[in-house]
Amino acid sequence: MDSKALLAIVFSVLLFFLWQHYLAPPPIPIQQKKSTTTASAPQAPPPPPASLGLPTVPKVNLAAQKTWSIGDKLYNMKIISQGARQSSFELLKFRQNLKPDSPPIQLVRNTSYLPLDVQLVYHKELDLSGLDYSSSAPSDEEVQQGQASKSISFKAEIPGKLSLTKTFIVKPDSYAMNMEIRIRNLSKKDFSDRLGISFYFKPYTTGERFNPSRLTYSIHGSNHDVEPKSFDTPGVIPFPINWLAYQDNYFIQAILPPEHSGYQLIPSEINTGTPNGQITRVVYLTNNFDLAPNDSKTFTIGLYNGPKEISALKLAGHDLAASVDYGWFSFLAKPLLVVLRWLYSFTGNYGVAIILLTVMIKIVFWPLTHKSYTSMQKMKKIQPKIQQIREKYKDDREKLNQELMQIYKTYKVNPMGGCLPMLLQIPVFFALYRMLEETVELRHKPFLLWINDLTAPDRLHAGFSVNLPFIGVLNGIPVLTIFMGVTMFIQQKMTPTGGDPTQEKIMLIMPIMFTLFFINFPSGLVLYWFVNNVISIAQQYWINRHAAA
Repeated sequence: MDSKALLAIVFSVLLFFLWQHYLAPPPIPIQQKKSTTTASAPQAPPPPPASLGLPTVPKVNLAAQKTWSIGDKLYNMKIISQGARQSSFELLKFRQNLKPDSPPIQLVRNTSYLPLDVQLVYHKELDLSGLDYSSSAPSDEEVQQGQASKSISFKAEIPGKLSLTKTFIVKPDSYAMNMEIRIRNLSKKDFSDRLGISFYFKPYTTGERFNPSRLTYSIHGSNHDVEPKSFDTPGVIPFPINWLAYQDNYFIQAILPPEHSGYQLIPSEINTGTPNGQITRVVYLTNNFDLAPNDSKTFTIGLYNGPKEISALKLAGHDLAASVDYGWFSFLAKPLLVVLRWLYSFTGNYGVAIILLTVMIKIVFWPLTHKSYTSMQKMKKIQPKIQQIREKYKDDREKLNQELMQIYKTYKVNPMGGCLPMLLQIPVFFALYRMLEETVELRHKPFLLWINDLTAPDRLHAGFSVNLPFIGVLNGIPVLTIFMGVTMFIQQKMTPTGGDPTQEKIMLIMPIMFTLFFINFPSGLVLYWFVNNVISIAQQYWINRHAAA
């Protein structure tokens, strides 16, 4: 392999990861565009958030509230009487951390601003959020497996003015549900207004550098993150959309509009004045509605609160499974995830499944890597002849190329034979990287010994913590990562470099760079790279031994 080509490949891979993790700017949201659908007439752009005039809800004394608990083996949702709002949404199969007494993941992260708050835009004197709701449902409503969907209704009214009924339609074994809001005019006069339904979001976890929480919408099959600085821009979230969600790599709270029109989505940010106290607010704003005396109107919204498990997301519809986005290499990452799950079904350990998947990938690419290593061996043997030709015809470029092509033909060597097989493996590595980093099934899943979470960085806790430049806080020894660097060094020493001393020195620096770079990567990815190195060393040893024979 030509030294310049090899270095270009290696440094391109390194720079891609470096840019992706440390230097990449936040994604730029797509501003509102004209919809290509003809399903509905265009609407006027929504007003800026400040002009909505929707009041924020004061902190609620939860201890004084009547509370209803709704759920099954997947989640537990609590609804309080004031405003019939969510005061809690726990995912029962997922813990906040690895401690034995760790509570379940809590999606309602702030008690000052509770989601599903319903308010009127124009009649502010009618405070719907402060109403005390009642329900005939039992205080503990369990959705039994095998049952049909269950409806749990909450009702409140302002005598002589309005009544409001909020109904949750839940399904067994599903994180998806529908929420219906029916408003009835109890007065003797016509009533016109629009409803604002508020959702409040806060990061599910803190301190995870490579697992950012973000607001995302999907339109025409494409996902777009929305930056907080663009919240005040009218139309920052266009319509019609498939879904709008607050999410990180593992969990998601999604709003699923039932129609292509009749609503607007207004994001804003609330600063509570405390460290890490920013709260993302999204108002689902209905169109204007008119109610004659005793008339009513019902609005329906789909909701999903749960893990980013593809099977569960598909059941929710609205193309919500597209929220599991592995980037450019999704076409490889998703099949690899299917195989990984299949291996896990036999082994019961995702670390072992990763090792077996690595072996399978290595077997598939064995002929290519064998060709690559063999080509490098041949190039090393003819390197002295190539140097002679370069020296002899250094002033005649045309003659130099002719002589080089002749020597390649004579010794049956393809100068790119070592490069192309390696290039074909790069997309697989990128796909594995994205898959292992963003697969909730691997979250908190152990391998063995000190590796108790394959999605977390490799750390053997030794009672110390140090803050290093560029790397960040190192609260333990990255043992597996060091082993990975050692195997990479051994592999580099065994790999022919064409006899170029400068290239050999540069390539021996690469294991150090990759070791430092992998320190904050998921341990599952480090395990893959380590096993891949070990197999490559064995393959290179076999090739070198036969080449010397």
